[in-house]
Amino acid sequence: MKKVCLLLAFLLLLASCYALRYSLGDHYITVDIDERGYASITERYYLAFKTQRDIEEFAQKKTELGTNIDEWSKFNSAFGIHIGSKDKLKSLTLSLTTAKDNYLEISYTLDRPIVRAIKEESRMTVYEINKWVLSSFIEGTDYVVPEHTFLTFILPAESTVLEEGELFNYATVEKGIRPKVMLRGFLAIGNFNLRYIYWKGIAPQISVSFMLKEFVEGSDSKVLLAIFGILFVVGLFVYFNRKKINEKIANFVVTHTEFSNEEHLLK
Repeated sequence: MKKVCLLLAFLLLLASCYALRYSLGDHYITVDIDERGYASITERYYLAFKTQRDIEEFAQKKTELGTNIDEWSKFNSAFGIHIGSKDKLKSLTLSLTTAKDNYLEISYTLDRPIVRAIKEESRMTVYEINKWVLSSFIEGTDYVVPEHTFLTFILPAESTVLEEGELFNYATVEKGIRPKVMLRGFLAIGNFNLRYIYWKGIAPQISVSFMLKEFVEGSDSKVLLAIFGILFVVGLFVYFNRKKINEKIANFVVTHTEFSNEEHLLK
């Protein structure tokens, strides 16, 4: 009986070990920042399995753990929230993809902006990432991006990255409608100052002088000469015939104006 119990315990141990047969690959973290400073974060963990049964066992574990991030961290300390912290979570979803590529994806949002305004003017605001956002990367006095980790910040549209400081000795900046700042581990830096300018949209003011300036600069010189010539001739005609024009205007007003009876009597 004792041998049977030992055999069953051994088989259960093998089964539990078998269920954990997978290896971690690259870890991609994407932080998508909107114009208000809030972010949607996606963490994708690439996985490698040896057999179909390994995939099925992991999928079963995923069903078992659901979206409980604490249980996932117990299962494997690599799985977790790396931007911000659990106490600032607003929403979280978790999915497992087992097609051409195998990966576990954790998507979440936080209940507060991840950047703060450090300078504000009429046409722009300068933002800086909050230090608490990157607390999980702090080791000693440095910010450490582990090996096989790819960290990407997608900035709001109409933004300009301020490429200043130690961070940009290592970061790759991709310019475009929505600029990106990309980092690849292994990386250790003492100062993680990510700053950018967000340009505010301002409704254009109507200015006659500006319109004339734009018209003059955008027109052909011959066309301008012809227009000014016509305006000059019209101006001369109006000047020399101003008395006749005034009389005609006065007659038109009198003819088309309705007077009350009282006004007729006064006449």
